[in-house]
Parts: sequence; C-alpha cells; structure tokens
Amino acid sequence: MSIPNKKVEIFCGTGGVGKTTLATSRAIALSSQGYKVLLITIDPAKRLKQVLGLHDSDSGNIISIETKSFAEVSKSESFDALLLSPSKTLERIGKAEGLEDELDNRILKVLTKPYGGMNEIMAVLEVQFHLENGNYDTIVLDTPPGKHFIDFLEATKKIENFFDKSFVEIFKYLGKKVTGDSAPKKLFGKIVSSGIKKLLSYLEKVTGGDFVDIFIDAVGFLYKCREHFTSAIDFQKELRKKEFSNWFLVTSAEHHKVGEAMSLLQDAQKFMHGDNFLAVNKCLKPFLDNWHPIDKDLKILKSTMLTRENELKVFAGKNFKKVLEFSEILAAEPKEHVTDLAEGWNLLLT
Repeated sequence: MSIPNKKVEIFCGTGGVGKTTLATSRAIALSSQGYKVLLITIDPAKRLKQVLGLHDSDSGNIISIETKSFAEVSKSESFDALLLSPSKTLERIGKAEGLEDELDNRILKVLTKPYGGMNEIMAVLEVQFHLENGNYDTIVLDTPPGKHFIDFLEATKKIENFFDKSFVEIFKYLGKKVTGDSAPKKLFGKIVSSGIKKLLSYLEKVTGGDFVDIFIDAVGFLYKCREHFTSAIDFQKELRKKEFSNWFLVTSAEHHKVGEAMSLLQDAQKFMHGDNFLAVNKCLKPFLDNWHPIDKDLKILKSTMLTRENELKVFAGKNFKKVLEFSEILAAEPKEHVTDLAEGWNLLLT
C-alpha cells in the first residue's frame, strides 16, 4: 500500500502500543528516501529520547539524527528531532516580541511546566512555527497517549476561547503593562467577577501581596504575544485537509487495544479527515507461520493465536479504510527496534 508524503503526519494511540517507536521509524524511512523531516514528540513521557539517545537537556532544541546510525542507506541522510519544551517555545515567542524581561514571571513558569496546563497549546504553536518556516518536507508528530491526544486537538479551540473578544476588552483595562496607558490597576477589580476576585484575594494571601501584579503581568505578556497564538488557530482546519495530513492511529494486535483504538477514533473523528490509517503493531503472524510445534498443546496455542489475530484484522478491516501491519520486533536495543520498523515503512513507500 503506497502512502503519499504530506506536510504533517500525526501518530496517535493509547499507551503501550508502540506509537513513539513507530513514529520514529516513519521519520527514519522518510529521511532515507531523501525527504527533509522533523520529528516532534509532545508526549510528556518523552520516550523518544530513549530511542534516539537524547537527554532531558536536549528538550526544546532541534537535534540532527544521522539516518545511517539506524539503517543501511546509500548516502548519508539525517532527520531532525525535537522534544517539546513548553518553556522553550514561550521563550522563543517572548524573544521574537522583545519581551525577554517579562518571561521571569512565576505564573508563566508554572504554566509552561510539562504538566502546567499549556503543553498542548505550546505544541500547536511549535508545529505552526516550523510549518511557517517551511524548512521541512514533513513534520512527524508523536502525540500524547489517549485523552491527552484529544486535548492536543482541542488546543486551538482553547486559544480561540482565551483570545475571544470579551477577553480582549478585559485585557484593555489591565493597566499600562498591556495597553501602554496609565489606567490604574484598581480597575481590574471592577471588571472581574466577584468569584474571581475572591479567588485572587485568597491566592494573594497564600502567595504574597504581589500576586495580583504577577498575574496581570502574566496575562499581559500573553496578550502582547496574541498574534503568535491566534495564528495557530487555522492549524486545526488544515489538519482536516487530505492533501495536508496523514493520520496514523496506532494499536497493537491485542483485543482490548483495538477496542481502545476504536474509542479514540470516535473521539477524534470531528478533527480528522476520512483518509486515515490504522497501524496494527506487534503482529505475531510472521513468527507463528515459522513456528512448527510438535506438542499437541502448543499446536492448539498456535492455532488459537492465529485465529484471534486474524479475527482482529478482519474487525480492523471493517472499521478502517486502510490498515497497515507491522510485525512484533524482538530486539534488545531501541535503535535496532526502530531500524526494523523503518524497513516495514520502506516496503510501503516502494
């Protein structure tokens, strides 16, 4: 089955199905074909660093990976890899707006921690930044598992809601740090709801008397950088276009995993176009076909396993237009694992 190369390729799935290794192998396969590829992981677990030999200190930086270190290719190719760092993304945006000094804000630092609430939004901004730069033929996205993947897809809606006109009207009165005028900060207390005022009052007691000022500075920074955020709103619309994106829903040849994939597909359908792929990982049939047990019980075991896997593939074929199969890889090293998976992609590309 030939798979057309597109601008964005999204790998999604529940935990434990091999999504990260499959996304990495896809980047290797594309780069070995001569495409310029950026592989981005927005999975908080950052399993990509285990596969590529990266470290936490590499987060937020684009690292060039030599394809020859994974697979035998005729010429030296490479692809770029990026472990998402929300704080690095916001830092880049702040520098672009000349607001480096305003990045030293406690609230912004908390928000941009891996689980600070802006992970998915920062991911969209990072992808949009590289799309606009146009340096890559394909951006391969290794998304967070399960529900967090849906959070990523809904990130643009969160951006749109945050920068809604009603919020803009509020921001105009937050003080000179936002608008450049000398409106006193006491006006802030007049335009927020009593519930928010009580919350701020409580947090101010807990965090110190400068909390409201820090809060206003943080919101003001985001408002000044709003064009970077709002420019990413169209990203979700682009994902629905067949000519723009490939979607790979990764599952494994286990019954409950295929069921989880169906549930995830139902949740994500409103964001996807109909031209998507189910990638069934860890298929055992190639091993079972070469296994010729003599013992009666082992023969029954082989037959049962083959029957179950065939039933799952029939089920997958009925519910997905395009199904890709990848054999279980028994490799001691992650690099060897993704190399073998990359060979599977290369067969599909030919």
